[in-house]
Amino acid sequence: MTDPDPPAPLLSWRIHPAATRPQAALLTGLVILTFSIAAAITFEHFGWGLLSAAVLLGSLNQFFLPSVYTIDEQGVSASLPLSTRRLEWRHVRRVEVAPHSVLLSMRLRRSWFAARREVRLPLGRDRDRILDLVRTHVTAEIT
Repeated sequence: MTDPDPPAPLLSWRIHPAATRPQAALLTGLVILTFSIAAAITFEHFGWGLLSAAVLLGSLNQFFLPSVYTIDEQGVSASLPLSTRRLEWRHVRRVEVAPHSVLLSMRLRRSWFAARREVRLPLGRDRDRILDLVRTHVTAEIT
């Protein structure tokens, strides 16, 4: 038995903030290096500096590494550097439009534990097209 073919994407885009903002990437890298050196000196062990760098780089993975977002007839997906998220249109209960992104959530209210039940789509140059596709497919109220 074979799986059905994945739906054809209506829109797919890739973002890589560090590549589009090299000055910010350089400054962020210098801040991470500074804090990592400070941690190694303060705790008198090279390992603490490495741990500090790993934690800071890990927390900023979506800035330093590319992400791919896809909208299709079934829903949206986000291929992030450390995870993949998929949310089908029929499960979307809340839509929040911000200046640079749109949040699609399975929950009616905000929650600290909702990260795995949400997909935040960066808008970028295709802002109008993305919002039109969301409005076309979502039955929830858009705020």
